Amino acid sequence: MAEHLATRRVRSRRRGLIWLAAAACVVGVFLGGARIPSDEYTIETVPVSLPAGGGHEHGKPPDPLQMKLPVDGWLRALSYELVDGRGERLPPQLLHHVNLIAPERRDLFSPIMLRIGGAGPETPPYSLPPLLGLPVRRGDSLLVTTMLHNPTPRSYEGVRLRIRLQLSQATPWLKPLSVQPLYLDVTPPSDAHSFDLPPGRSTKSWEATPAIAARLLAAGGHLHRYGTSLRFEDVTTGELLWETRPKSGKQGEVERMPIRYFLPFGIELNPDHVYRLTAAYDNPTGKVLVNGGMGAIGGIVMPASGSVWPHVSRGDSVYQHDVWMTTGPGAPHNRQGHHSH
Repeated sequence: MAEHLATRRVRSRRRGLIWLAAAACVVGVFLGGARIPSDEYTIETVPVSLPAGGGHEHGKPPDPLQMKLPVDGWLRALSYELVDGRGERLPPQLLHHVNLIAPERRDLFSPIMLRIGGAGPETPPYSLPPLLGLPVRRGDSLLVTTMLHNPTPRSYEGVRLRIRLQLSQATPWLKPLSVQPLYLDVTPPSDAHSFDLPPGRSTKSWEATPAIAARLLAAGGHLHRYGTSLRFEDVTTGELLWETRPKSGKQGEVERMPIRYFLPFGIELNPDHVYRLTAAYDNPTGKVLVNGGMGAIGGIVMPASGSVWPHVSRGDSVYQHDVWMTTGPGAPHNRQGHHSH
């Protein structure tokens, strides 16, 4: 009887949090996108030269940037731009990818460092819906990894990546509901995330289980040239939860990946279920494209009421390998000719 009552209380709290999130979204709509007061913080990478027609396998990627966040509050938006030595804006195609990583926190689906945000050339500026925010604390560690390349016929000098973060502080009358990032890749979590792309149609998948119960509120994705779709499935139930297809150019290059919101209630993620992410490609070149494929989902989740986000374990072998691949000897800036996200 006591166990039955406890289960009812947990379900009641979970339903209450879901309805609170729904109410916040509705309020946000009626407020007409009202903004919570925020400050913009800019992160800028060191300048590099990008010769014409140079892929990410040419040259040495920038060293990761390590810093401390300056405020207590919530991260609510991310955007970027590339500029040259004169401050003039450059084509977004020069960005291969950028990742923002919290090394003192762990991921939902694996014990790697928490990826709190990222972007590629296909990623538009994005912000969280009204009244939602990723909680941060003054002094939190932030790691920024960047990969640039130049598929264009023109060379560029003094190329810098500017990353703009919108951080909001709590007010006495209003503060955002706390959400957490979601990240899942089609390759093992701490390995290099590029893979060889065979000719014709192919797929690459990875399966994982979340550490705690949560609800998926939004999702976007990342694919390379010739990518045709990303699928996120509940293997336990056989249900397709999310599928997206890129907007591609004439040469198969990915120009835009849609972002989808599952508001107001989200999609339930259960720690007793197995989930699969699958990237599909159609390579028309007739040859293997070395390191030509990638596939990842990024989004936001709201942990279930009463759930505690899993703590990082620095002694975990997967965490240690992730560090080795991100900032250690296995990192792209320490390895010529290979890369990972």
